[in-house]
Amino acid sequence: MRNRRRWATGAALAAVLALGLGATPAQAVNFVPLNGDGSSWAQPAIAQWSKDETPQGIHLAFAGDGSAQGRQNFIQGVDDFAASDIAFLTSPDPFGGGIEKPQNAFSYIPIVAGGTTFMYHLTVGGHAITNMRLSGDTLTKIFTGQITNWSDARITHDYGAQLPSEPIVVVTRADGSGATYQFTRWMSKQYTSQWNAFCAAHGGPGSCPPTEFYPSYGGSIQKDGSDQVAAFIAANAGEGAIGYDEYAYALNDGVPVVKLLNSAGFYSLPTPSNVAIALQSAQIDDNVNDVNFMIQNLDNVYTNADPRTYPLSSYSYLIVPRDSRPGFLGPPSRFNTDKGATLSTWLNYVLCGAQKSAGSLGYSPLPKNLVVGGFEQDAHIPGAVPTPDLNQLSNCDNPTYSDGVNHLIVDAPMPSPCDYVTAPLNCTVVNGKATSQTASRTGGGAAGSGAGATGAGGGANGAGGSGGASIDPNTGQVIGGSGGGAANDAYATSVALGARPEEQWLLSTLTALELVGAVAAPSVFGLWLARRRKRA
Repeated sequence: MRNRRRWATGAALAAVLALGLGATPAQAVNFVPLNGDGSSWAQPAIAQWSKDETPQGIHLAFAGDGSAQGRQNFIQGVDDFAASDIAFLTSPDPFGGGIEKPQNAFSYIPIVAGGTTFMYHLTVGGHAITNMRLSGDTLTKIFTGQITNWSDARITHDYGAQLPSEPIVVVTRADGSGATYQFTRWMSKQYTSQWNAFCAAHGGPGSCPPTEFYPSYGGSIQKDGSDQVAAFIAANAGEGAIGYDEYAYALNDGVPVVKLLNSAGFYSLPTPSNVAIALQSAQIDDNVNDVNFMIQNLDNVYTNADPRTYPLSSYSYLIVPRDSRPGFLGPPSRFNTDKGATLSTWLNYVLCGAQKSAGSLGYSPLPKNLVVGGFEQDAHIPGAVPTPDLNQLSNCDNPTYSDGVNHLIVDAPMPSPCDYVTAPLNCTVVNGKATSQTASRTGGGAAGSGAGATGAGGGANGAGGSGGASIDPNTGQVIGGSGGGAANDAYATSVALGARPEEQWLLSTLTALELVGAVAAPSVFGLWLARRRKRA
């Protein structure tokens, strides 16, 4: 009887946990394997969340071969779903494909938010520079071939120190990439004349729109996929390199990222809260009958005046089959209701419980309005399973929504004064003001001296890293956990008081004496007590 009660309690708990994650118990659906491809920007999240649901019997095979390829494969009916960081093209890409016209009905479902970052590999005197900070204008000049050396005066102005003369190796994507599109869209909107000139010089039009296919030019290297970009920069051969892609890849490879200057005059990292606050300014198509329902317009994100924003923030989407839509055919013949039930069940998890791990993966969880919109689209998947109540989002364990409050935004910390544009590179906070820390050395732990330095941002804006790691809010590097740089790479670290050799010796000696005392004390006390009793 006792065993039966234990079994019943365990089964009830498992059911509650399944509902709390937004998943449907495996017995309710005949799950079948699914295939998808597309955005490598979103691939780390998709891979982890697919793995999470494998015990439920859901198996997804996903290839991160780029947003452009994912959309083409969806149009051709090759896969069951696609992932893309942008919508289907309604005008030709200046360096790639033409107008995209899917025949079958589809929906866009947002799955995760994040920041497109600038990973780099630069060492000085055998120590890695991990506190790079740059303005958008300087980054644009680097990626359009106007700045070609790390000693350039414009880098010195932003960074706050002179770097040695070393050629800059620009790393861009070779495949059709959503990250490329997001980066070039930002340049086309914020630095229009520079982007147009670069575009025209490499075979594009004089008035140049964004592209998914970055032009190759002298001094640049192109790599297929986000993972290859990050791997090249992290390796020893990547010395002097800088490239762009989703923050998740920088965390996974232990590569530092540039702090990007925002409109409020603060250098910022793509932490979950910084991304979430930036995307409050995104204009989302909220017409449920529109083919572009849930698609983003990021113009106002780039200029968001909140000091906590990361300017290059965006959403990534799944493109899924839809039951019907005026002007389109029905779902592809390869997609049946069993596949729809499997995909819908997985999306219930993705839009709810999976968002809890977004921060540790290098992303930012979706806010309530996009979760609700995602479920509205989910309901149109052929064979879709029931979704949570969209008014209350009951049983939807999304970390951004609790009692009607988005705590990710409400509780977001303000940036350190050391992140302000006029703050010195080697900086600490004294009485709430950025102050030069003359004892600090260039390269490690500046702009707040890493974790917990005199209130200068230690722990502020921090994002969890994979494998139990955390992220230094001043450098963007992984602290602890499984993430790490390539073998033989030297990364500079702040030297804390406890790390000095003479103090380490003193601490070790005191610790040893404490251990000896702890071991010997009971024996000494026992002998003394025995003698006392004998005398008595």
